This record gives sequence, C-alpha cells and structure tokens, in this order.
Amino acid sequence: MALGINIGKLDMALDRAVEAAVDPSLWGDVLDRVAEATGAFGVNIVPIAGSFPGGLIMTDSLQPALEGYFDGGWNKNEWRRRGLPLLSRQGTVLEQHYTTRDEFTDEEYYRAQSKYGLGRTCIVGLSSPSDLVCFTLHRRLDEDPFDVEDETVFRAMRDRLMVSAQIMWNAGAHRIEGMLEAFQMARIGAVFFDRFGKVRSTNAAAERMLGNELQISGGELRSKVHAETVRIRQRMKAILTESWLDPRLAEPIQIHREAARPILLRIQRLGGNFPDVFSHSVGVCLMETLDPPKASESTSIAGALGLTQTQAALAGMLADGISLRDAAEMRGISYETARTHLRAIFAKVGVGRQSELVALVVRMRTIAS
Repeated sequence: MALGINIGKLDMALDRAVEAAVDPSLWGDVLDRVAEATGAFGVNIVPIAGSFPGGLIMTDSLQPALEGYFDGGWNKNEWRRRGLPLLSRQGTVLEQHYTTRDEFTDEEYYRAQSKYGLGRTCIVGLSSPSDLVCFTLHRRLDEDPFDVEDETVFRAMRDRLMVSAQIMWNAGAHRIEGMLEAFQMARIGAVFFDRFGKVRSTNAAAERMLGNELQISGGELRSKVHAETVRIRQRMKAILTESWLDPRLAEPIQIHREAARPILLRIQRLGGNFPDVFSHSVGVCLMETLDPPKASESTSIAGALGLTQTQAALAGMLADGISLRDAAEMRGISYETARTHLRAIFAKVGVGRQSELVALVVRMRTIAS
C-alpha cells in the first residue's frame, strides 16, 4: 500500500456508514473517518450524471477544489469519464489506469485541480438499477497515488458501502410510495421525477388525468400544446438547479383540454433528509382539475345579485382567479359569448370593472362563511 490504510479505522468508518443510511446527517463524519483511515486528502460522493440540487456530500478539505471545479465548468468536461468503462466492469478504478503520467502533468483539467493540491484518485462505483454514484478518494498532489493493493481494499469497502446505499435508495422509494398514497387519498394527482427530470412514479389520480392533452412520453411529462411543454421543462429545469425558488418559475401551469376542464400543475422540490445523490425522486408535479364553483354557491350568487345561473357561475369562476378566456373554455362557450355575459353581469350588479365584480363576490363568500 502506498501510504498504508488503517484497516481497523476503516472498518469502524464503514460501520458508521450503516448508521448514516438511517441518519444521513452522519455522512460528513463517515467521509472524514474514511479519509483519515485511508490517508486520502479528501472524499466526496457524486452522481456520474444528472443534477443534484441538494448539493454534494464531501469532506471540508475538498470544498475549495469543488467550488473551483464547478466555477470552471469542469463538470461539463469531466476528464475522469474516461475511466467509466473500467469502473463499470470492476467496481473501482485507479486514475493511473486511464490517465498517463504526461496527461496528468499537461492536461488543463489536472492543472486546474493542482491549484488546490489535488492528486490522483481512486473511484468506487455504487450502482443502482438506474444510476451510478461515485465514491471518490483523492490523494494529495505531493503524495504517491493509490496502488493496486489499495484498490483491493477499496473493492471490499465497496461491498459494505453498497449496503448503505441500497438502504437509502430503498428508504427513498418507500417514502415516495407513502406520499403517493397520501396524495391519492386527497384526490390529488402526483407525478414524481428524478435528478434527470424523468418520471419515476405516478398515482392513480394522476393517471386518470393523463390523455391526449397531457401524457408521459419517453419518461417525460408533456403537453399536447408545445408552449405548455416548454413551461413544464423550464420548471423542471429550475427544480434541478439553484433557481428553483425563482417566483417567476413557480407559477402553476395550466393544461387546456378539449373535452374536459383544465388541469393545474404545481411542480416543486421535495424536502427531506436524504441526500439527492441517493434519492429515488427529487421533485413532484401535483395535478388538480380546475373545478367550477359548486351549484349551491352559483345559486346563492344568482339570488343575491339577480343573475342567471350561467352568469353566476361565470362570476364565481372569475372570483376564483380564472381568466375570462379560460372560464369560457371551461364552460364550453366562445370568448365573445363570455364577454357578452360579463357585460350583462356588470349592468345587473352595477359595477364597471371585473376587479369590482370579483371583490363583490369575494365579500359575499366571506359573509356566507
């Protein structure tokens, strides 16, 4: 072994990894212990592809280097991808097995890393049915790289880390199953998606809303209307990046349907303790049908304001925040007919603007409640 691995300390660190599978807040301590036991400068866990909005798991020693890594855009031009074929076959890969000494000295990628004192690595692959997560140990630049004897130890370490990773993947999947059931009981459609923006799970309520106008194609949630699909993709992308809190992207997306009421989509990040690199899903799209006002409310509005049932229903929809054009579509009438109804409502109620009508209906609801 190049610098010597303390097997006893590594064994205790891996015992701690099983605890971290249940309490993810312990992963930082696990990585610190692994780094100490193996003589690594630092250790990090990162998925090989996709986005990880919750951040990476790493030792503090790697923080400056990884900030420089992303700031420099090296995540989009990752040299170490050259080692993936070996990693897939062996479960581990030493950097010197896919990078020559000259490449390590001359490549701009490595020169950028050398500014932070980073040397060669050993990557341990933690695979799931749909993903590959890399547990990467970094040497210092002025130290010898890990050797084949070290790699033998890391392959044994991989088996134990896979137990922890599998616990977390399974726990994440069970958590999503519980949420699917809860949304189903509330009669809310739910579509969960992963770090790649691909649909992983849906409940029955969501499946009933899917059809020609809104469907899952190629693992992606898409609308028949291109502009609506663009909005879905924009929101999905925001969820998978740091812009997920941008209020401009947080507005619900309305999906129009020809023979049914529109569907309202609310796409949001998932919270929780599980690091995103081990998550079954990182976001959810909640789906609800835009229902018209209840008949009893329409009757009350009609009686109080002297409106017809059609006019009262339209007034109630406007008070719900539905646009006149969308309300017309939901009622199965033309936009011009809806405008005619609105002018008649104004005349009967004695208001001149839609905002005044909405305020009046809202006040009536408040009094009635």
